Amino acid sequence: MAKQQFWGAMLALLLVARLANAQDLIIYTENYPPYNYLNEKDEVVGLATEKVRQVMEETDLEYDIRLVPWTRAEHYVTTQNNALIYSMTRTPKREDRFEWLVPLARSNFYLFVRTGETRSVNAASLKSGMFTGTCVSNDLGCELFRWTDMPAGNIIPVSSTETADFRMVIAERADIYISDLMVNDRLRKSEGFDPALTKPVMRLSGKAGFYLAGNKAVSDTISEPIREAYKRLMVSGSYSLAEAKLPLE
Repeated sequence: MAKQQFWGAMLALLLVARLANAQDLIIYTENYPPYNYLNEKDEVVGLATEKVRQVMEETDLEYDIRLVPWTRAEHYVTTQNNALIYSMTRTPKREDRFEWLVPLARSNFYLFVRTGETRSVNAASLKSGMFTGTCVSNDLGCELFRWTDMPAGNIIPVSSTETADFRMVIAERADIYISDLMVNDRLRKSEGFDPALTKPVMRLSGKAGFYLAGNKAVSDTISEPIREAYKRLMVSGSYSLAEAKLPLE
């Protein structure tokens, strides 16, 4: 009887451990429509979310997707070995910090100015210091400004909200912010602004793209099934990058 109780207790502990491990994997993202956002049922949806779910359903991994502010998502994925993140833009600065597991979508980053701006925005005028730029501190925009050769002293970081860069420009406290073309359109509308308040004037040439990623210490028990699932989908022809219809088309 004692032996049966012992093995019963062991099985219960193993089951609890298995359930705990199955629930450990959390995939974080931010509000970044149309790639990832909450619908009216508070479900995380979007073009990139569909791609993440497609790959994850090809694995045996239990997972949960959570939408949080980007700084929090990045903190979780860099401090926890059982956390992943999307839609992470792949840039030179980030290249060696993360494991790039699955490409999700192409990016279309543009420089935006107020619609009434008449000065020409080009590589030469940016480098000359004619314009001021703004970006949210520790956000992707601040890194992308480095691709423009704009003088560092002309870039104004702000930290109040994740869309404060847009608000700085329409308030005429800065000239330029950077956004993905489709994301800009959706964010402006979701905040009650007319997207026509600003206009895209120059596309950034870097091919960054959005990815599902983990930190360098992410467990092989997480990363390998995901990589293998992605490969199987590619071989079968079932997977393709998400395509957002651009508002200019």
